[in-house]
Amino acid sequence: MHRAAGADRKRFALTRAGRRRGRGGNMAAARCLAVSQHAPRHGPQAPPLSRPQPRAGSLLPGGPGSPRRRPGPAPARAGAPRAAAMHGRLKIRAPDAARRRQREEKLRLYRSAMATLLEKRARGELDAEALALTGAVLATNPDVGTCWNLRRCALPPDPADWVPAELSFVGGCLGVNPKSYGAWHHRGWVLRRAPAPPPAPAERALCDRLLAADPRNFHAWEHRRALAAEEDPEAELAFAGALLSRDFSNFSAWHHRGRLLAAPGHGALPPHRLQAELELVQNAVFTDPNDQSAWVYLRCILSRASPPPRIICLYVNREDATMAVTFSRPVVVGAGDSVLMVTLDGSALGGPWRSGEGRPRPSHTWLCDLPPEPAPPPARPCLHFQVTWGPDPAPREVTLLPDDDEAWWQEPIAARELFWPEVGVAEAAVLLAQAQTCRELLELEPRSRGCLLTLVLLLSALDPLAHEDETRRCLRDLQEADPLRSGFVADVASRAEAALGVLRMGAGPDGALRVCLARKVLDVSHNEITTLEGFPPLPRLEELRLDGNPISHAPALASLAACPRLARLRLAGTPLAAAPEAAAHLAQLLPRVDVALA
Repeated sequence: MHRAAGADRKRFALTRAGRRRGRGGNMAAARCLAVSQHAPRHGPQAPPLSRPQPRAGSLLPGGPGSPRRRPGPAPARAGAPRAAAMHGRLKIRAPDAARRRQREEKLRLYRSAMATLLEKRARGELDAEALALTGAVLATNPDVGTCWNLRRCALPPDPADWVPAELSFVGGCLGVNPKSYGAWHHRGWVLRRAPAPPPAPAERALCDRLLAADPRNFHAWEHRRALAAEEDPEAELAFAGALLSRDFSNFSAWHHRGRLLAAPGHGALPPHRLQAELELVQNAVFTDPNDQSAWVYLRCILSRASPPPRIICLYVNREDATMAVTFSRPVVVGAGDSVLMVTLDGSALGGPWRSGEGRPRPSHTWLCDLPPEPAPPPARPCLHFQVTWGPDPAPREVTLLPDDDEAWWQEPIAARELFWPEVGVAEAAVLLAQAQTCRELLELEPRSRGCLLTLVLLLSALDPLAHEDETRRCLRDLQEADPLRSGFVADVASRAEAALGVLRMGAGPDGALRVCLARKVLDVSHNEITTLEGFPPLPRLEELRLDGNPISHAPALASLAACPRLARLRLAGTPLAAAPEAAAHLAQLLPRVDVALA
């Protein structure tokens, strides 16, 4: 993102802020006008509004292909229909007595039609009458899955006879409920059986009409993405850009844009595309810094083409008869492309792998039991291990000498892998420019939650130790600005503190991190740590002191199960120590660890 001069950026942001205030004032005035229009008045009772009924062959009640229109605002009087608002759209409810009569008549017709349909299905009579009955039910309630199933069975064998009419019928059902799962599933079923694909402009027009009525209709977005998969994606990017130019808060449009850019075969964004996306985000966040849509999209863009997980450490322990393999990011080891193979002196080991956390979920560390040695000391042989992993077939090797009880192999760990391992932008200049933009925006909007969180991630990906104080300050401000998500912020802060502690112990002069493998005792007491998620496994760690930290639940310590030699854990002064079932939960989570709660 090209960074403008400070004064120009502030003038630009103040102008955007003025527009926001103006827009907010206009919206407030409109809301006041709407309230005044619909306030109860005394006088003769107005007749109830009649709602047009949908008919087959048209998208909505107004006619074939017409957009959906709800009854417009009208003055309400005593005894008139009650008004309710949802998503900013006014709904007029019929009087209770009339609505009850309508529901009773609708229920009677529905029961009669369904009883006839089930009788015909039992007799195997799925004919034209069954097709008409399913159409009558679905035109009123398109969410009856049984009717859709019976309708598919009752259609003639030749799709050419019914595909156009069926698409038109489904369009009418979508007019009743634009988010009907059954209607969208049936439409996809019909399209897959069409002799020739329907005109793409007609399908796209359907999506446009539905999205105009509700921009968050995810069914319409998915249908539009399926159409775009076979056409030029630039047109869809322009469509999403046009929606965002009208409303930067349209998260569905941001998501659509991100899905298009993340299509299969697309790796890292080219520099010109990345620059265009960052400028689009810049306009959005300076227009409304408190809207989260653009901030989420920015973090997704910066995480494009993230480096794949890699093996960073092998550890073999002769006494425990265990091998531990640690990855740079949580992975699942299993069949297919994620097979983890180990050979001992050229012979494959067939032992199963288990997660270091003890649960079947992605984990940094995976453990495998070694076969018993044939010869006791001092005639122990030299053991040579070779490990290969499907996504990264380069072999990693470690040798356990006869006189040694343990051996390890390790690669340097980049600091960003402890904080934001998904970041895929390797150019530090891009991340620095984004961090500076966040700082400038915080001068104008110091309580922008998305800006504070994004700046924390950017600083952690650049140089965590150099920006340690600024990171803590941003996390404190984020805690104050977002009290409803205080637990999430506390987890981010505790993870940062744990990683900073490891960095301070093992940072080399080249800026890369080498885990301090010889560390046997680690004291991180009174550091505001709430969870150890992402804590790197230390193979020689025997004692860990967490006294005085706000750790309140046992699963926050699950990553310690990957430390093979951990024998003592101190939790005095933590909320977890005062919990009545703490000892039992910790004994189940860490059965070989002596836990001190006082």
